[in-house]
Amino acid sequence: MRFIFLTLGYTPDIDGGGYRYATEVAELLSARGHEVHAVYPDPGNRSPQRETRRGVALHRVPKVGGGFLSNFRAANRAARGVVRGLLSTSAEPTLLFSHQAYLSPALRRLPFVMVLQGPWGLEHRFARQAVARPWPRRMLDGLACAAMTRIERCSVATARRVFVASDYSRSKLAEWHPGVDPVTEVIGGGADFSRFHPPADRAAIRRGRGLGEDDFLFLAVRRLDPRMGLGPLVDGFAQVSAASPRARLWIAGKGAQRDALQRRIAAAGLRGRAELLGFVPEEELPRLYGAADCVIMPSLDLEGFGLATAESLACGTPVIASRAGANPELVQPLGDGLLFEPGDVGSLAKALRDVLSGRLTLPSRERCVEYARAEFRWDRPCDAIERAHAASAARGWPEGLP
Repeated sequence: MRFIFLTLGYTPDIDGGGYRYATEVAELLSARGHEVHAVYPDPGNRSPQRETRRGVALHRVPKVGGGFLSNFRAANRAARGVVRGLLSTSAEPTLLFSHQAYLSPALRRLPFVMVLQGPWGLEHRFARQAVARPWPRRMLDGLACAAMTRIERCSVATARRVFVASDYSRSKLAEWHPGVDPVTEVIGGGADFSRFHPPADRAAIRRGRGLGEDDFLFLAVRRLDPRMGLGPLVDGFAQVSAASPRARLWIAGKGAQRDALQRRIAAAGLRGRAELLGFVPEEELPRLYGAADCVIMPSLDLEGFGLATAESLACGTPVIASRAGANPELVQPLGDGLLFEPGDVGSLAKALRDVLSGRLTLPSRERCVEYARAEFRWDRPCDAIERAHAASAARGWPEGLP
């Protein structure tokens, strides 16, 4: 089978859960023996335009500089040229796959399927709340969000099939894009079990990170963005830390909210107990998850699928999470008490206090691994994409081409 992925980003060129989703699926399809191409903007214009990595042919389109609109138009023109070139080199049926909406206009009048992990415009609006912005910038932000929503709505409406990672996302499509009723399929997400698994010597990893035997480490691996709920997390931890001097809170990630979170930590007197780790390389994440006693997913909204949840559980570390987005369907099967109310500092503090006191029994590390391996397998989205390819070929490729 032959696949062409169009995505806004690809790891490790750029980090982020959505980009990692596209990368994991593309590489697994390649490992299954398929021909896979990935087309995406070069974030720094420093990489070769063509490269093969782990069997996937990478096609980077350059950024032209300037604002969002000029880059968007240039990227889509360049991506369309790449797609047409690839289609002209082979008569083999090819599934065109738009991951999110940024490069979907490059597929205009071409049959394609789409993965939608979350509403692009709404997520952008949330992200812009990280720092204060003057009113002209806020007005431009509003226009950009409206444009993103229109682009995404058109993509959803014209895709032959829309894949979403969770029941939550499927249930919200009608709200995000009223009047659009695409064929939708929930395909889930996964963890790479060859990398994300319980550490061979967890005690040694903890000692290497300066943790004592009695220290209890809460960990959040999140982009430093208001939507992720990290401000309420710091506030909730502040309410319980005085009574639990061995409790620690580490937050791994980068983003515009870093300075605000650092000030919040300092104001709460949490230096030495709460720490911002900054960006943690992907190869370090399994050991970090393995060192933690509990991972926290404090999302406020729009959580389409938390890769951090799947990967933490695969490493044997239990997760507590807000009731936002897809968190309940991922976490609740391991226990009703593992959820707290999104953005509610009191509810979050109670959950932390219950964990530390033992009133809330976390699932065992063995149970977490067993659950992750049963529920979070990358085979599921790859199987769905292969079925979509077979259906497209059965309709008579290249049906729908101009």
